[in-house]
Amino acid sequence: MLSINYTYKNISERDKKFLQDYCLKKLDRFKVLMKRFREEECRLEVKAEAFATKAAYKVELIIHLPGNILMAKEDDHTIIEATDLAVDKLIIQLRKLISKNQ
Repeated sequence: MLSINYTYKNISERDKKFLQDYCLKKLDRFKVLMKRFREEECRLEVKAEAFATKAAYKVELIIHLPGNILMAKEDDHTIIEATDLAVDKLIIQLRKLISKNQ
């Protein structure tokens, strides 16, 4: 399984648990693309922050692959939307990397 490291800033315990569960569900979208890499060489960092001055979240996803690091970050009013948008961006980058290396 892909190792995941979480970092939080101003995030409640409830949101932390939700984000961890939600990210595990979203990993299914990566599995097909990640078959080209050995899992023990890949790592995903999830950084989440709740803004103190406005009701919004920032989610940053960083995937470490052999010889490459891909990153996507998004701000949105819900942690779900921010995560979904960042995942979509990261999948686009991953597809480009794979097609470039074929």
